[in-house]
Amino acid sequence: MEYIEIVKEQLNAHKNNRSYALVTIIGTDGATTRKNGRMLVYGTGERLGTIGGGAIEALAVRDAVKAALSGESGLFSYDLNTEASAAGLACGGAMQVWIDAVPARPVLVMCGGGHVGMAVMPLARSVGFEVILVDKRPKEELGSAIEMADRFFRAEDMEKGLLELELPAGAYYVIAGPNHDADGAALAGALKKAGAYVGMIGGPPKINAIFAKLKAKGFSEGELAAVHTPIGLDISNERPEEIAVAILAEILMVKNGKGRPAGL
Repeated sequence: MEYIEIVKEQLNAHKNNRSYALVTIIGTDGATTRKNGRMLVYGTGERLGTIGGGAIEALAVRDAVKAALSGESGLFSYDLNTEASAAGLACGGAMQVWIDAVPARPVLVMCGGGHVGMAVMPLARSVGFEVILVDKRPKEELGSAIEMADRFFRAEDMEKGLLELELPAGAYYVIAGPNHDADGAALAGALKKAGAYVGMIGGPPKINAIFAKLKAKGFSEGELAAVHTPIGLDISNERPEEIAVAILAEILMVKNGKGRPAGL
């Protein structure tokens, strides 16, 4: 039953895009309360299941929380004759566990569900992003674009809407809305969120006009200089599908810290 509950919780974690670590006993020596078992631990410290409780579990939860937050898996050994006594806990024996970190998917916030957005979203999902579509237009106008995102939020005021959304630090923002006003508002909101990447589609006249308005609102030259605009690598023509590839290529370059030909 415990195993089934953990599998269900893993599915729930994936659905809600929460990072976690799975702790599995792979070996024991001496007096331990369990010889096999597993538990799921979130980065918040919440957990399901047990590997025996007491000193062992306290140490494993500590390391599992770190793994969930860092995304790094590893083998951990606990000799409770030394580690637990140093922590003021009483128990004996030793245990080895494998802690498998399952990080949350990176989040791409698509500001605008038009032709470019509809090309970007499925491509982003195919390379592992959770896609959140934010648009000022109602569902009826967006049609099938909503189905291409994991989640949809309507925001009549794009700046206010982005600020009200619970979005993770380090999200990736792509701005390609229905008009300049919507994109300017979305850019203001994205800059205040301090994402890992903020990109906006547009040519020099649009960029200059929006930047002038944002400067008047108090945004600095440094903040605006960090915006990737015109968006994407210079590898596409005007087709939405090629623009989407150029945008995702630039985002992956920023995400992975690479930018040279792969030589594949």
